[in-house]
Amino acid sequence: MKRVDFHMHTTHSDGSYTPEELIRYCKEKGLACVSVTDHDTMSSFEKCLQEAGRQGIELVPGVEISAQFDPGTLHILGFFLNQNDAALKNAFEDVQKARRERNPQIVEKLQAFGLDLTLEEVIHEAYGVREMPAGKQLGRPHFAKTLIKKGIVKTHEEAFEKYLSKGKPGYVDKRRLSSKTAISLIRQAGGIASVAHPKQMRLDPEKLEKEIARLVDEGLEAIEVYNSCQNAEDNKLFEKMARRFDLVMTGGSDFHGANKPGVDLGWMGDGIELSYDMVESLRNKIRHRSF
Repeated sequence: MKRVDFHMHTTHSDGSYTPEELIRYCKEKGLACVSVTDHDTMSSFEKCLQEAGRQGIELVPGVEISAQFDPGTLHILGFFLNQNDAALKNAFEDVQKARRERNPQIVEKLQAFGLDLTLEEVIHEAYGVREMPAGKQLGRPHFAKTLIKKGIVKTHEEAFEKYLSKGKPGYVDKRRLSSKTAISLIRQAGGIASVAHPKQMRLDPEKLEKEIARLVDEGLEAIEVYNSCQNAEDNKLFEKMARRFDLVMTGGSDFHGANKPGVDLGWMGDGIELSYDMVESLRNKIRHRSF
């Protein structure tokens, strides 16, 4: 079986593997087709593509876009994108600028709470230098790693539970696109949009169904039924949603390397492996679009 994984991150967002390292690890894990889905950027694509060619792996252009949503989080995955699409690139540049402005604010809030932490330390922990490298970004997992390194917390989970999650002392909201804008940008760039880890929307089944219906009206065509953060019961619910709204069932490990301990590449739950049929289903959905 040709195995696939359509959710993973590099050092160009909040993963710990460089693009080349990630693709080589995909080869090691026996994956035949993958999509690298860095947050709000496709800057790693060319390096991933070059290494995928060397390793004999099929690479589908992808991204993960943060969308406005409460009470949980809503991320939209995009697959089969034209990475050179002007509107998409402009939107990412705006989001990345806002992200750079957010990082000092996180530091200020943590310092005000009494923690000994500097932005330079976070950058150094993430990239081994004191100034932010061009084309890279910081995310909350990098702050978590720094808090662990300094002995302020013991684990990634503790860092988020105490300081970095929504509503905690170091949380600063980031600039997000509306779901409608995110889906529209993906479709205009030739791609297909899938809800990432719907469990993280934190909705009961009835409310989730209403939200999925709204997203379908905005152009959503797939849903990430299988993800490392979801269990078998979740999977059954999301499979039901997929059939209810005629959505392609996608899946991915949401691999971040050392920045998300306990989640290995290709793992979406015990006994779950996705075949190449998923890739063909996505292509067919795009091919047979009626609008």
